[in-house]
Amino acid sequence: MPTIPSRMKQLGWEPFAWLIYSLPYLFSSILSPTFEGRRLPYIASYALFLVLYFAGHFVRTPRILWIVAGLDAIAIFGSLRNPSAACFFIYGSALIANGFPPRQARLVLAAQVLLGAAASAALAMEWWYYMASVVISALIGAVTIQAAAKAAGDAKLRMAQAEIERIAKLAERERIARDVHDLLGHTLSVVVLKSELAQKLMSRDPSRARQEMSEVERIARQGLAEVREAITGYRSSGLAAEIEHVRDTLTAAGIDATVEGRPAALAPAQETALSLALREAATNVIRHAGATRCHIRFYAQDGSALMEVQDDGRGGDAPFGHGLTGMRERIQALGGALRRETDRGTRLLIQLPMKLES
Repeated sequence: MPTIPSRMKQLGWEPFAWLIYSLPYLFSSILSPTFEGRRLPYIASYALFLVLYFAGHFVRTPRILWIVAGLDAIAIFGSLRNPSAACFFIYGSALIANGFPPRQARLVLAAQVLLGAAASAALAMEWWYYMASVVISALIGAVTIQAAAKAAGDAKLRMAQAEIERIAKLAERERIARDVHDLLGHTLSVVVLKSELAQKLMSRDPSRARQEMSEVERIARQGLAEVREAITGYRSSGLAAEIEHVRDTLTAAGIDATVEGRPAALAPAQETALSLALREAATNVIRHAGATRCHIRFYAQDGSALMEVQDDGRGGDAPFGHGLTGMRERIQALGGALRRETDRGTRLLIQLPMKLES
């Protein structure tokens, strides 16, 4: 539990600086001959003021009203013999903002100002007393309420910015996870495929086996470079290069690959998303479809660019795995859509708007 000295240290120097406006009351109560023999109650009232004043800096609930009421009582009591006590109305007004939201604080401040005016009239004080108990009290109270509202707004803004940064970091981590999954899944599938082929060729065609192992090394190095690019947020090598790479990979897996049409002109983010989607689709055909043919088609329709990947494999309506889920999320983030049909083989249709929304 924080000690009193540590709490006082948290306040900083400003609350101590504002005490300068209370010193006339203290010095006049001690030094003026008027208070000869009656100094103790007024010195005690000043000590009580200090307790209430500093306590008010740590109260952040409507209980602050008790502290404000105590300061008002000291102001009225002290003013019976020492009009300098009017300053305590000001300190009370300054603390109202600590315990109430702005709208309620303004109502409490209005009541505080009315009390100061009523006390001034009841005590038949001169005009300068009204300046302290009413005018300056209202002004200081309004300023502190406005400052508190601004500080609360700034705090909310900082919290909102922190939440935006947190969400952005989470989205970036998810993007990297999806990209790495897509890249590694495809690359490792090809490495496994070519390694198995090299093992089969080792006895009857060592030259071809060495060639396949060299290809494995090349693919592994390429996959490593692509993972690094994905982590640093760089674009892939482009959709055209990806089409050729996927065609070669499908052919190497013994799947007859055909490509129809040409991709439409797309924004960089769309092209990257379509490239990764094509890679993931080809990986799924090789891994799961048991297909002998795969047809890839690009076309435009109703202001949208479409890519269709159709295989003649086993089909099946299995739930989306991590790869397809990540693909769908990436496409949807760009305003597109992904549809899968599994009646005859598997048909994957990806649609993206021709123009990326700004």
